[in-house]
Amino acid sequence: MQGAAEMDRSRIEAAIERSVPFTLQMADGKESYVPHRDYISLPPSGAFVVVYDNQEHVFVLSLLTMTGLTYPSEALDSKSASSK
Repeated sequence: MQGAAEMDRSRIEAAIERSVPFTLQMADGKESYVPHRDYISLPPSGAFVVVYDNQEHVFVLSLLTMTGLTYPSEALDSKSASSK
């Protein structure tokens, strides 16, 4: 059973499909910014995601310790404006 704070994989997949930047929040307070779908990988099965930054660092993030996903307001505004 999924824990209350555990991120649902489908939410991350949906965020990637939206093609707007987003930030993943972790239980320890750290955040990982995903500016574009090329900066994140989801293995076919597994309880983690891989996030890359502009300096070619790789971060393996556990879904079990992921607590949230947010979008910058300007990313949502520009996405809705471009779809009109």
